[in-house]
Amino acid sequence: MSDISSKEKRELAKQRREAAKQAQKYHKEQKKRAKKSSDATQHVKLPKRKKPSGSKIEEAVNSGRTTKFEKISREEKFRRESEERIRNLKPQDFEDGYYIDEYSEKKRSERRAKVIRKQEQEVIRRNKKPITQKQARNRRIIIATAILLTVLVVGAVLSLTVLFKTEKIDIEGDEYYYEDQIIAFSNVSLQQNIFLAAIGGTPQEIVKNLPYVEDAKIGFAVPDTVTIKITNALPSYYVKDGDKYLIISSKGRVLDTETEEPENAAELICNDYKNKEIGSYIEFEDKSVPDILESVANSLKANGLDNIKAFDVTDTSAITIDYAGKIKINIGVAEDIDYKIKTAAAIITQKLDPNNTGQVYGTLDVSTSSKNKMSHFKPAETTPATEPSTTAPAQDTNGGTTDWNANADNSYDANAGANNYDANTYDNGAVYDNGASYNNNAGGVYDNGYANNTAGNGNYYAGDLGGGGADGAAPY
Repeated sequence: MSDISSKEKRELAKQRREAAKQAQKYHKEQKKRAKKSSDATQHVKLPKRKKPSGSKIEEAVNSGRTTKFEKISREEKFRRESEERIRNLKPQDFEDGYYIDEYSEKKRSERRAKVIRKQEQEVIRRNKKPITQKQARNRRIIIATAILLTVLVVGAVLSLTVLFKTEKIDIEGDEYYYEDQIIAFSNVSLQQNIFLAAIGGTPQEIVKNLPYVEDAKIGFAVPDTVTIKITNALPSYYVKDGDKYLIISSKGRVLDTETEEPENAAELICNDYKNKEIGSYIEFEDKSVPDILESVANSLKANGLDNIKAFDVTDTSAITIDYAGKIKINIGVAEDIDYKIKTAAAIITQKLDPNNTGQVYGTLDVSTSSKNKMSHFKPAETTPATEPSTTAPAQDTNGGTTDWNANADNSYDANAGANNYDANTYDNGAVYDNGASYNNNAGGVYDNGYANNTAGNGNYYAGDLGGGGADGAAPY
């Protein structure tokens, strides 16, 4: 600088003053533009500012709320700060003059912005921490579960689309219909998936349209068979309807009609009823009758009483059963029906007619046997004329009433006079005496042989007749 002349110094000072004036002029123009922009936005109604709170913490939070949640990159943030810094630059004294070097500042800011962008785009890779034994076990469980679910889904899809086609339809238990009739109502067809056939089958339609089908179930047998299991509705009762007979199942469903009286079913004696169409269920005046019919039918079958001629439910508090047209069994109310029928079966087969002669007539009352363990048999006053039997009926010879009481020692209880079994002794003075009688000399045991009613005397031990009752104790 000392080598330049005074004239050159004056020229340089003049240039610096001109540069300073230009810088001042530039800043004035910037201020004018900022003022105009602020004046243009003054007519816009700004939201009313809230009254500053007295809490410094709240003011700090409120003041930084917009910038705190504004999502901007580091590069953008740096560019904004650089623009603000360049706007506020002041003229500096350079070797070539006194002025503001905005160009060089922008270049430096641009270079720094590129560096920041590169840093932001850089992926930082860190070494993973070793997993614990528990985390490894959980990971294995998750992977195994995912594989299992995938296999199950794939297997289910294949099973329902490609595999297990129906090649055969088996019908089990049917005794009344052709297989085509049952299949027609089952909604099952060949080449259908066996699982979908079992799910989409309509067993209720089979029962609805085929009266002799009491229940139907549709299943499958891997790999290619659909099974239809039929439970037949057995004819249990019949009702006379004009000149025809309605065949009724144990559940009260009309199975068929016949013109002749059926031989394999009992006559149902009841009050008025409705629904006589085949396949429909009879509607009785007493709503409890269908349940009684089913209970009695099941109990008769279980206890082997298959020679029932009639069943009277006209009065459900005085139910009676006609056994073989010879013994009238009084059931009474519809309670403990199975116990009462089991008791009646034991009395008939073991006491009244152990030799199955069919020559016993009378009325057997078991209506109270479930409560007081007492049953009564009253022989018929007149016996129908029949062919002579070689086996004597086991009944009272004096025409009296025989009572049975279920004591702990299975003995007969004398409650009806001289014609009853008293304790363990037959006490009416008349025994079976044809070489097969109650023999006092033989230890008082019952010798099961053929005999006629003759006068005599002997002891009877009820324990030798044996037979547990309906509840496992002595039934009489």
